[in-house]
Amino acid sequence: MSQSLYDLFAVTAPGCEAACLAELNALGLPGLAQPGGVAFRGELADIYRANLWLRTAARVLVRFAELRATSFPELYQKCVRLPWGRFVRPQTAVAVRVSCRRSRLMHTGRITQTLGAAVDRVLGREKPPAEPQPQAEQLVLVRFEEDRALISLDSSGELLHRRGYRQEQGAAPLRETLAAALLHEVGWQPHLPLWDPMCGSGTLLIEAALVACRRAPGLQRGFAFENWPRFRAGRWQVLLGQAQAAVMPSPPPTLYGSERDAALLAAARRNAERAGVADALALYAGDFRDLPVPPGPGVVLCNPPYGLRIGESRALRALFADFGDFLRTRAPGWRGGFLLPDSDLARASGLALRPGAVFAHGGLAARLHLFSLS
Repeated sequence: MSQSLYDLFAVTAPGCEAACLAELNALGLPGLAQPGGVAFRGELADIYRANLWLRTAARVLVRFAELRATSFPELYQKCVRLPWGRFVRPQTAVAVRVSCRRSRLMHTGRITQTLGAAVDRVLGREKPPAEPQPQAEQLVLVRFEEDRALISLDSSGELLHRRGYRQEQGAAPLRETLAAALLHEVGWQPHLPLWDPMCGSGTLLIEAALVACRRAPGLQRGFAFENWPRFRAGRWQVLLGQAQAAVMPSPPPTLYGSERDAALLAAARRNAERAGVADALALYAGDFRDLPVPPGPGVVLCNPPYGLRIGESRALRALFADFGDFLRTRAPGWRGGFLLPDSDLARASGLALRPGAVFAHGGLAARLHLFSLS
């Protein structure tokens, strides 16, 4: 890592790596997809841009240092030589998260104490700040494997899926980052109608609307890098201004959703209002089986209910059979997919399915099942 160019890593949930790589390529930041994220390089301004524009990443990390240590004194001596002052102010508290595997240093608590003592020494403070400033905590991630420690600094702060609008949700909701990845994987583009026949609290449609409006997902939130000693406030304001200037008015409603739970549909409307995209969505109350198909053809995409969200397996299989029949008879020319952890249940739809990417969702491995309707 040089003073101007940094080794970076965009952390993603499993399954979102390909979508994140495509986003970084679009930003002019080519990277390498790896399990759990995408490695790339960039300057400070690129760290700002990645946080501002990435829709599918959970964090953007700076690969701060890599070192070998087999004793705690050795770990301390090597950590005390690192340039912590580039990223941590004396008044900023440091939170350390440690994972260890196949290493002689396995006591995560003592690793945390050793690294914390080294940071305090470098920053010239006798002990960690007793009362850190609000939101002035720097997260440090340490991964020990085979006696080598990879030390990373978080530039994001709160997880990037926290856009601020999803304050209400139903059972097993989609994270915003997963919704954005699903839109990428199914091949949706803003000129195409999008239909979520079981839209829940509206996350898929709201993320699509933000894409259609070219609204940066990080436009209305803060980031950890704003507290770094070398933070360039002027450059950040320029990037914010450019992002704000890129925002387009809400397009005519071509994003359609329905939900039979009236309270959940009302929550979706309020979430869309908080996101500033309510005018771009056409939401309907009722069961999809009782509603007309939206004007199309376009893309169908949904996170359908499953497991305990419905109840007995017989009723659940009947729902998917009806869903498949409805699409085949009422939505010719549409294509799309649905997210489901149960392949047997997916086959109950009777649709000709193609296997898509597998994502982590609700503690389960859920596959995106793709289809095209002739």
